[in-house]
Amino acid sequence: MLDSILKNLLQGITLIEDEFGAVNKIISKQVGAYATTSGKNVCFLEPPESNNPSLTGFPENGFELPEGIENSGVSQKNTVVYRTDQRFLPLEELKFDLIVFDSFSSYVFGMAEKEVVDLMEEIVRLSRQGKSFVLTSESGMLTERVNGYIRATVDSVIIVKSDVAQGKINRVLYIPKMIGTKPLDHMIKITVEDDGVSIDTREFVG
Repeated sequence: MLDSILKNLLQGITLIEDEFGAVNKIISKQVGAYATTSGKNVCFLEPPESNNPSLTGFPENGFELPEGIENSGVSQKNTVVYRTDQRFLPLEELKFDLIVFDSFSSYVFGMAEKEVVDLMEEIVRLSRQGKSFVLTSESGMLTERVNGYIRATVDSVIIVKSDVAQGKINRVLYIPKMIGTKPLDHMIKITVEDDGVSIDTREFVG
C-alpha cells in the first residue's frame, strides 16, 4: 500500500501536514527517494536557517541552478538540495520533475493572504505543465483560513495525526484526498523508522 501512495504523490501537488513537522519531513524525503528510483530529478528546498550537516561536503551534480540560489549539496543521485532566503522563488527556472518544499509553512509564514494565493496559483500553473510538488506544513504556523485554502488548492492531502495512549505515541495518516484515488474511509497506522515511514498492515478504523 505504501508504494501505491508514494506513486500517487509523484503527481500534481501534495500537502503533507504535521503538527510539529517531524514526521512530514521524513515522509517527504521518502517520496523524494522513491521519485529518484523512478528516474525523476528531485529538488529539495530547505529554509535558510537549516543546519543539516548531511547537506555539506557533497560535490556539485551538474544541475543548473537559478541565479542567486546557492547549492548546499547533493544527498543522492538525481537529487539536489539547496537553501534560499528569497521571498519569491523563480519556480519556473527550477528544471526538476519534483520540487519538495521543506516547511512550506515557514516559507509562507508572514505573507499576506494575497501573496499566498499568488504563490499557489504559480505552483498550480507549473503542476499543470508537468512539474510535481510536495509541500510540508506545520499546521499551527498558519491561520485556519490559509490552511483551508492550501488544502483546497492541492491535489492530495496527507495529515499526520499523533495520539498518546498508555505512555506510547501512536501515529496515523489521515488522507482526505489523493489524486487518482477515491478518499480513504479509514486511518492508516504507521511506524517511524530510521529510513522512513512504514505502514502497519494491521490497519484500523479510527
